[in-house]
Amino acid sequence: MKACSLLMGDHVGGLRSNGGKGGKVFVHLRVVPLLLCVLLSFIVASVWADRGMIPISPEVSVYEPGQKAIVAWNGREEVLLLSTDVSSVGNTAVLEILPLPSNPSRVENGSLESFEVVQGLIWSHLPPPPPRGYFGNEADQVKVVFYEKIGMHGITVVEVHDVSGFVAWMNGFLAENGFAQQLSLQGFEVVIGDYMRRGFYFYVLDLIEMSTEQKSVEPILYKFETSFLYYPLLITSPTGGDGKITLFLITEGPIDYGYEPLTKARYVGLEVSQPIQFEVSKEELFLIDPRIDELFQDKAWMTALLYDGPLGKLTEDVVFKPLAEDLNVDGKVDIRDIAMAAKAFGSLPGDPRWDSRSDINKDNRVDIIDIVSIALHFGNTI
Repeated sequence: MKACSLLMGDHVGGLRSNGGKGGKVFVHLRVVPLLLCVLLSFIVASVWADRGMIPISPEVSVYEPGQKAIVAWNGREEVLLLSTDVSSVGNTAVLEILPLPSNPSRVENGSLESFEVVQGLIWSHLPPPPPRGYFGNEADQVKVVFYEKIGMHGITVVEVHDVSGFVAWMNGFLAENGFAQQLSLQGFEVVIGDYMRRGFYFYVLDLIEMSTEQKSVEPILYKFETSFLYYPLLITSPTGGDGKITLFLITEGPIDYGYEPLTKARYVGLEVSQPIQFEVSKEELFLIDPRIDELFQDKAWMTALLYDGPLGKLTEDVVFKPLAEDLNVDGKVDIRDIAMAAKAFGSLPGDPRWDSRSDINKDNRVDIIDIVSIALHFGNTI
């Protein structure tokens, strides 16, 4: 009923930008008939995502009442914005581990307002009513490549190529930070071994103080090079229990496959059920975060994904790498992709017809080389 009451007004207002402009931008939503009363299936008090969490006090039960993640990827670089709402049954510290495919070029403070902007954008795209009818303790095993205190976070990034020294090095790391407890990785050692076999050698260690009071942790932004869109799910599987994950993907084109076991979040209501997937403008990207806006030359697409179930069943990460010639990202190279490239043929960045997806070889022009590349891969499928 609360969601219904929100829809009875003429608008939802008050989205504030991330400090880049310092002002307020009011997003006015269309008037929604009372009978529609559309509900967003994923909107709860907190938005959820996943990171592996290891309680340092061994008898303290750590649970994840809410996490949120914005994943922006342009085919070459990714910006991952993470925040966590956490609490425990007692005072403790938590060490979060985040595997990354490459050494992050930026580890910086983010803003919770980014998620407020995303929330507002999702409300503003409500569909209209339908017409009736650390590792190892030897220097050569562990290399610290980054450390910084960012707000309540103690962020350390290490490069590691061996699993066996993980616990010894990490216990030394905790001792240096004033924690005498010995750490047991339990099922995490197997999971991290799996990441290493897949070539993941960079790990973010985030040491956070927790208490019985639930708090919203200010997000941290990571930027790193990657040839595929990536979000770690496997790292959380040893935690056990049930959990909810919500990811907001921002990509050059719409994503319609490659995100299992997550499913698309939907707008749900009377006679309404459609995926939450829509275009976002450059201005809207800037409002989310200027560092996300920098990834894209023009507009992008947002896709909301959901998972709700046992964390132990998350046996694979979200790894998405479409065929370069699959311009509309539907899993196959066909006449539709040829048509998209033909529409942008001869264009350069800034041209009204410019479409970065059609620039296959990324030379900032759509020409015969791009058309030939699509033709050579015609009929290929994922």
